[in-house]
Amino acid sequence: MDILAVYPQEPELAVFEKMPPLGMIWIGTTLQRAGYDLMFIDQQVDDRDPGRVAEETRPRLALVGGTTHSRFASFAVARSIKQASTGTIVVYGGPHASFTAEDTLDHVSSIDVVVHGEGEEICLDLASWAKQSGARIEELARVQGISYRDNGAIVHNDPRPVIQDLDGLGTPDRGLVPLDRYRMQMDYLGIPGTSVMTARGCPIGCTFCSASAMFGKTYRSRSPKLVVDEIEGLVSEHGVRGIKIFDSTFTLNRKHALGFCNELVRRGLKIPWECEIRVGSVDKRLLAIMRDAGCYYVDVGIESGSQRVLDECVRKAISLDDAELLLRWSQELGLLTKVFFTVGHPGETVEEAQMTNRFIWKNRRTIRLAAYHAGLRIYPGTYMERYAQENGLLPAGFRWSAPYQNLANRRLMRSVDNVPILLQPGLQLEDLRRLRIRFIACRLVSPRYLLEKARSILRQNTLFAYVMIIAHGFRIGGRKRRAGRRA
Repeated sequence: MDILAVYPQEPELAVFEKMPPLGMIWIGTTLQRAGYDLMFIDQQVDDRDPGRVAEETRPRLALVGGTTHSRFASFAVARSIKQASTGTIVVYGGPHASFTAEDTLDHVSSIDVVVHGEGEEICLDLASWAKQSGARIEELARVQGISYRDNGAIVHNDPRPVIQDLDGLGTPDRGLVPLDRYRMQMDYLGIPGTSVMTARGCPIGCTFCSASAMFGKTYRSRSPKLVVDEIEGLVSEHGVRGIKIFDSTFTLNRKHALGFCNELVRRGLKIPWECEIRVGSVDKRLLAIMRDAGCYYVDVGIESGSQRVLDECVRKAISLDDAELLLRWSQELGLLTKVFFTVGHPGETVEEAQMTNRFIWKNRRTIRLAAYHAGLRIYPGTYMERYAQENGLLPAGFRWSAPYQNLANRRLMRSVDNVPILLQPGLQLEDLRRLRIRFIACRLVSPRYLLEKARSILRQNTLFAYVMIIAHGFRIGGRKRRAGRRA
């Protein structure tokens, strides 16, 4: 076989709703259309053992994807493939791999090549290299956008320009994965849905996000016709009844958003959809057009209730006045809102974090769901990571390839994961815990929130997981208080 592609399961998300890995599916589609024989295993929904498959098929290349959360699962997949088929070249890509190539190649011997950024064209070059040139190391110097080892030295080739013509990639072939096993449902509607990407790139560059570094600061969109063709195919061939648009921000380009809405209306395709919008990128007229075209739910990243934090700590380039106006418009038009808030930004104070809680309470009637995160995760490739490194705020001896558990999450009543959070002199773990408890207390007085949360938990069958996370968090808090009294 030419290529084995594997997407690993994120351990802490095993019990939650799954989403098809569109980026990697697009890469697999590109390779298949170029004539390469490829097998795709998404371990979220596929129980096949990649090591056993590699032993049976002896692929020339193994493409291993994943995120920062699933990095150790990715390493384990790479190791099992390499042990089963020593001649297979193992290639690691995705948002984590792109920014940790030196560390990964230095410490994970089973990974041979790391891909940076968009992988379709790079993986085509690697597939040709493996098949046509016999995988000679000296030939890798011609492949842009990769890092690899050459006689023990780590080599970083020049970056590859982003893909300008997204239409040229065609439509991702979801036949590569068992789409019916993901069981994704549309929030509030309870009908089967799936994700679609209409654009790549983000010019904003928020301090906690790596999207700009991963996909470039240039916003590039697919043609509305091609996107709606894809949606029609999902409806007719897979029984999809709702769409989640998975762009970083759907409304960054007004012409693109209008073109998509107009194409849906022109074809009479009545299907509910959700998307992420940006404060300042929409007005009431555009929101009304989106609603009339089937949009029922919008995600908005407001992040903070402090204008200084937004300007200096998040670099979000939005105003709180505009944010409140957007929330009012959405309510008046009947659009549901999911609003993201985060506390613990670089340089943020406790008082500024409390302003975020107050902002949520003030606007509780126009915010249908507040997604609240106390304690920002530090991801590679972000300003947050650089800030933490420069100020000595990463855990002692931390490196991305070394085993790590973020036990602090238990104090925040979240499941333990493997990504550190930013703790700084002005905003420590106990401050974040108090902020989170106050937020939870405010939500508990809302019957609507309690009902919707209960429905979500029961629908996803995650009641036990939530109970254990919250109970463990309060149990740890009780132990600490008792220990303090004894001291």
